[in-house]
Amino acid sequence: MYGRRVSERESFLRRFHATHPGATSHAFSRTGSYAQLASLVAGRERVLDLACGDGPLLAELGPRAIGIDLSREELAITRVGGRVVQGRAQALPFVDGAFDAVACHLAFMLFDEIDRVVAELSRVIAPGGVFAALLGGGPVELADESERQRDAFHRFLAIGSRHFIPARLGDPRAKSERGWRELFAGWTEPTFERIELELGGTFDQAWDFLGASYQLDPAHADRVRGELRAELGDRASCKVACWLATVTR
Repeated sequence: MYGRRVSERESFLRRFHATHPGATSHAFSRTGSYAQLASLVAGRERVLDLACGDGPLLAELGPRAIGIDLSREELAITRVGGRVVQGRAQALPFVDGAFDAVACHLAFMLFDEIDRVVAELSRVIAPGGVFAALLGGGPVELADESERQRDAFHRFLAIGSRHFIPARLGDPRAKSERGWRELFAGWTEPTFERIELELGGTFDQAWDFLGASYQLDPAHADRVRGELRAELGDRASCKVACWLATVTR
């Protein structure tokens, strides 16, 4: 189905999304990140949503966009009907030059075999086309210690680190401007715009994001949640730094 035997890291992602379909869109739907990413490819006629999940970015991209995702469980709950296909970023089932733009929300930095992914992007994006991605950057750096103690992401990393599992996903080059210059050699100079997303509010809203961490051991999730709730109470700030990255073929 996927063209070749997938790695254990890719199998991990498949298992995670089989048990947590819709988790990413549930956490990020109120941040405006999907609309911000969609604005980077506005006006392009043929657009692919790479790693579309359950389809929130597709809803922003418009009726002509199509999506692809590895997870059949994510695709099963999409609300955009027949505009999605199952497949791998490393072997896109599309003809050369099929798209004027490809957009990817919080997945490019997770892909295995990133050079194969970039080769596929080079193949399916027509000359002059754009690749745009939202990249996760971790918690917002806070200089004040009292702020760090009140921020759910910082406290989650401090408490949860005792209960994390190895989840070394992706290639470091996919996460930095320098890495993009290497990966997309021959394309235009990449642009990186740093943004901050607020994923807090009620404690439950912050946990929607934190509890879906790839690194959190499910066996200890309730314990970590309880410790964090005891520290923060009913409301919590949860600030996340991200990058909006674009490059033109």
